[in-house]
Amino acid sequence: MLLSQSNLTYVILSGGSGYRLWPSSRASLPKQFIEFQKGVTLFGDTLNRVNTTQNARITIVSNKAHNFLCRKELKKLKRAASYILEEVGRNTAPAILMAALNATKDDILVIMPADHWIEDSSPFIQIIHTASKIAASEDRWVIFGIKPTEPQTGYGYIQAIGKGEKRAVVSFTEKPDLKTAKSYLAEGNYYWNTGIFVVSAQKCIKSFKQHQPELYQAAVTCWENKDINKDEITLRKAHLEKITSISVDYAILEKEANIAMVPFEGHWSDVGSWDSLSKLIDADKPDGHSSDNSVQIDTQNTFIHASSRTIAAVGVKDIIIVDDDNATLVVQKGKSEKVKDALEMLEGLNLPAATEHSFEYRPWGMFENLLDSKICKVKRLTVNPGHHLSLQYHYKRSEHWVVVQGRATVQLEDETLYLEPGQSIDIPLGAQHALGNDTDEDVIVIEVQMGSYFGEDDIVRVSDPYNR
Repeated sequence: MLLSQSNLTYVILSGGSGYRLWPSSRASLPKQFIEFQKGVTLFGDTLNRVNTTQNARITIVSNKAHNFLCRKELKKLKRAASYILEEVGRNTAPAILMAALNATKDDILVIMPADHWIEDSSPFIQIIHTASKIAASEDRWVIFGIKPTEPQTGYGYIQAIGKGEKRAVVSFTEKPDLKTAKSYLAEGNYYWNTGIFVVSAQKCIKSFKQHQPELYQAAVTCWENKDINKDEITLRKAHLEKITSISVDYAILEKEANIAMVPFEGHWSDVGSWDSLSKLIDADKPDGHSSDNSVQIDTQNTFIHASSRTIAAVGVKDIIIVDDDNATLVVQKGKSEKVKDALEMLEGLNLPAATEHSFEYRPWGMFENLLDSKICKVKRLTVNPGHHLSLQYHYKRSEHWVVVQGRATVQLEDETLYLEPGQSIDIPLGAQHALGNDTDEDVIVIEVQMGSYFGEDDIVRVSDPYNR
């Protein structure tokens, strides 16, 4: 197969939840969309990295609920992409297979997670072209490996032999214990598994047919029942749930023969824990200190990340403190892999902060929960310029809106009203209504809900500009 730039498709997997970075990363706002540094997200950084290859196509595989967050980042680069949207996640193997089914048989897929940090873009792009030529000419899966610099127990490892730009993969090991990781480091022929792959669409499909025939057939059925709306393909929950949820490592790579590995010498991290993220953030700070709203006194080797509250650390060392929205994490450095265990305990106690922020982003803007009681719920809605919420009604609550900033466009049944700051309106139970912003500045509305139930599933949409 001949390789050209027009054959290249970057497949960016954006379905991860990043729970090990709780409390910043949660279900509604995973780590790839968080600005850990002002103006920069991991998803946006991934797009910037591949944006240098102008002729290559970009396919985003994402949870449907996060589609507008993906589009927001693409809009900054003024780049087009195609979207494969899952109504429920099924891990990396089905996601990669769907991308292959969406490609032409001559396409070379460069598959990468949306939430990794890579410092050296130029050599990374160069190694992509090297791997793509191998994948095209030798009909093989090609994986990127990183030479370990420390005995990491949070990464998967690849055993590979050979020299030069291409090595032969011998085996895979998933997250070894410390003793094993140290032995890998000493042996010298083990590499960190980056989870970045290059393979032809044709070879990818062939591998799934061979190693996962049942998964393949279920995926094909799901694909044949997809919904298409312009540049979006939506995979329906009813069909996705019939597909085995499994990683591509277990499903394919551990069964596939003749896999090639290309070593990448640049700086890489999967940003899979607060230990790894704290090192990246502190590396960009000349004094190693935290943000302006925290202070440290008689404190050593301590990382603080605070979203809004002021934090003072006195007489402590070797810890990580993360205060984000409605939850706080304190963990000893070197133990942040256990954050997932703490999160499981919090979920077992049915604490909302385990999975939800007090705010959520929406295609039209965002809302923040200010009060949540048995008889009422109070929200602050921020509607971005030019955006409108769906025309909707509720069975179990009425609403009262007060405009505090901007000029709001309000539709109530058949009437359209324009409210200025200080003006308000009542939305009776069952009345069709919509809130919008036809100006060039944000509209902020305080919404008071009264009724017997305040869940988001008590929204009945009559029409919706975002096709939800």
